[in-house]
Amino acid sequence: MHFPSSVHTHTTFCDGRDTPEAMARAAAEQGLSTLGFSGHSYAPQEDFGIAPGALPAYIAQIRRLQHACAGRLEVLCGIELDPDAPPTDLSPFDYVIGSCHSVQGADGRIYVVDGTPENLAEAIEQGFGGDALACAAAYYDRLTRFVLALKPTIVGHFDLITKFCEKQPPFNAESAAYREIACAALDRVLEAGLVFEVNTGAMARGWRTSPYPADFLLERIAQAGGRVTLTADAHAKEQLTFGFDEALERIRRAGFAQIWTLTGEGFVPMPL
Repeated sequence: MHFPSSVHTHTTFCDGRDTPEAMARAAAEQGLSTLGFSGHSYAPQEDFGIAPGALPAYIAQIRRLQHACAGRLEVLCGIELDPDAPPTDLSPFDYVIGSCHSVQGADGRIYVVDGTPENLAEAIEQGFGGDALACAAAYYDRLTRFVLALKPTIVGHFDLITKFCEKQPPFNAESAAYREIACAALDRVLEAGLVFEVNTGAMARGWRTSPYPADFLLERIAQAGGRVTLTADAHAKEQLTFGFDEALERIRRAGFAQIWTLTGEGFVPMPL
């Protein structure tokens, strides 16, 4: 089954490898009808993402590309917003992905949880005295409070805290204790009616063999009548549709009858 949209993408404006133009050419070649750009918001503690002063140039370039591709490829201008971002005017953007890439430790320090396994290990050891489940609980609390206040178009990689659990597990992501934490957070977000992404980014980068969120969370979203969309979290043009076939099969098995496609007119349901 062909999924026509890829709206979680990063370019040379942040940590992506390819320019917006190169990503658009690849999207057209891969048969996509909609391509959304979602540059990372700025994270001051890491000096990471699109600095506030560079956002106008980012927006202007995506808008130029939008006009250049008209009639061939629908281009959307979005942003992936993080709790650590400075105050940001969101009115110029077509959509917002609300994501959390960090956690606040018991020591008050902000720790990145998805950069490397060493980053996460540092967060657990220094921020939570070695208690990995306390770190996971703090991550989910931070994520849920953020997205419930923001009400983003899409909730990004909900269980990002498990990125390294297949290769270098900091905790048992199959344990009842972890699942209780994750499900409690998921239920809070489900009540707000937000759209979750099924994100294949960690698959493309070799950390996971399945997309975010985990199957048990996908099933819980389906049972609650929640909505999902499919994204690649692409950081290179070759990743724009990476893992989509497998992800769509997992979405079907979880119990969904349809998936939602983001367009310039909003979300459109697509039967599975």
